Amino acid sequence: MSADHAWGPYLLVLAGAVVGLGAIALGESPTIGGVVVGLALLTGAVLRLWTADRRAGLLGSRSRGLDALVFAVLGVVLVLGSLSLLLELHAT
Repeated sequence: MSADHAWGPYLLVLAGAVVGLGAIALGESPTIGGVVVGLALLTGAVLRLWTADRRAGLLGSRSRGLDALVFAVLGVVLVLGSLSLLLELHAT
């Protein structure tokens, strides 16, 4: 990887995922951790759309639109799945 690649967007998404998974590992509800990881993926989608292809670093593996779409779909599914789990737990 050359020096002109930006590490900031990748590290921001990675930090969000680590915080979410770390919260689960420390005994927090999986719902909260799932939402945090999902929001990190949604942040990755926005950053991938915003960042130029040559500066996308490890966030870019395909075209800009496809990368953002994959991040967004995974983020939305994870957030909605986590929130539905929360609703299910409170309903019982």
